[in-house]
Amino acid sequence: MSRKQSSRQHAANALGALSLVVADRMSAAVEAVAALGPSAPAALTALHEFLDGGSVTQLSSALGLTHSGTVRLVDRLGAEGLIERVGAQDGRAVSIVLTPRGRRLALQIRQAREKTLTSALSALTPDELDNLAAALDTMLTTVTLARAEERSAHSNDRPPPWLCRLCDFAACGRSEGNCPVNNAAR
Repeated sequence: MSRKQSSRQHAANALGALSLVVADRMSAAVEAVAALGPSAPAALTALHEFLDGGSVTQLSSALGLTHSGTVRLVDRLGAEGLIERVGAQDGRAVSIVLTPRGRRLALQIRQAREKTLTSALSALTPDELDNLAAALDTMLTTVTLARAEERSAHSNDRPPPWLCRLCDFAACGRSEGNCPVNNAAR
């Protein structure tokens, strides 16, 4: 086995292990804040960041849930006083909006996520962080483009959940045009 192949295999294996640890810790942290099941943190964050006033169909797409599963989630979040259903502008549809309590909980979820991710990065130097950020942007661009190709090849299938469903848009610089996922999706 060549050194390059060995390095690639090692990096892939290390990335897989780290991904699981970080994902497990992040899920545990954000689910503990919301205490409403695994989809609630992503739903509240998505509504806070980019879908406030969106439809059940849009939320379903963002979360990768079935329509009926999303309706049950929306019912649960509504019963907890975190969201409200309001009439859309056309009068026929219903929009989902966060209540003030839902907005506060979404911010707490984002803070729990940030704390978990910051902890995972704590051993890195500023230069290592810069290099990692550049590598992650490249990887996210590649993954986003691959997912777009997969979606167009399987247009009848339910699309996978959005990559940014738990993201902090300010942290990635989305409004300044710096988000690798948003840029690749265009």
